[in-house]
Formats: sequence, structure tokens, C-alpha cells
Amino acid sequence: MTSRNISMSPVTKGRTCVHVVPTEDGWLVRRDGADRATGVYRTQAEATEAAQSVLRRSGGEVRVQGRDGRIRESMTVGRESMARIAAVEGIHLSAEAKRTLADFDRAGASGDERRRSIARQFGKKA
Repeated sequence: MTSRNISMSPVTKGRTCVHVVPTEDGWLVRRDGADRATGVYRTQAEATEAAQSVLRRSGGEVRVQGRDGRIRESMTVGRESMARIAAVEGIHLSAEAKRTLADFDRAGASGDERRRSIARQFGKKA
């Protein structure tokens, strides 16, 4: 595995960052500054989901590298980070939505499970 120097932008400083990096064996998930990887996954999609799960409660940023070493995707994860973004955008969660999100956290629901449940519960009725 090759070592890559990933510098942090001023926006990322002070925030937990988890990287999805290609290796010969698959896709590695590793927190900034960690000596050991969180895990190695067969596909980039599996690794990205695992990286998001790592940050689901604490919040932070997921950075996904392509095979060429460039950052392909960067996303903010976690309720606190999203709450700050939502406040700037003027979006506020209802008490019911907050309870639903807390239930997802306790259950350890994946991103797909969360999306399906939210669409069923809060989606527009035809």
C-alpha cells in the first residue's frame, strides 16, 4: 500500500475526517491520524457506507479517493454538522423527525435503511 499525504483544508480542521482509499486488496477506511485502518472492503460503495457509519453519531467528513489518488467525493456526515448547515439554510427538523433520527442511531440503521424509512414516513402522499 502506498502512503498518500492528505492535507486538511481550513474547513476540515477540528473536524473528524475519514478517508476511503484504494488498495491492492480493495478499499481501505481510515480516520485521519489513525495508525490502523477501520476496515478493508471489497467495493468502494461498501467502504463509503462503512465510513459514513463510523461518523454517523460523532459527525465529520468522509473523503473518497479514486484509484488515481484524487478526491472523487467529499461529504459531511452526522446530525450536528448537518444541523449547522440546515440552520444556515433555514431548515429546521420537527420534534418527530428528531425522535426518528435518534431511533435510527440506537438501531444502528444504515444510510439506505434511513432513506427508505424517512421516505415512507415523511414522503408526500399520492
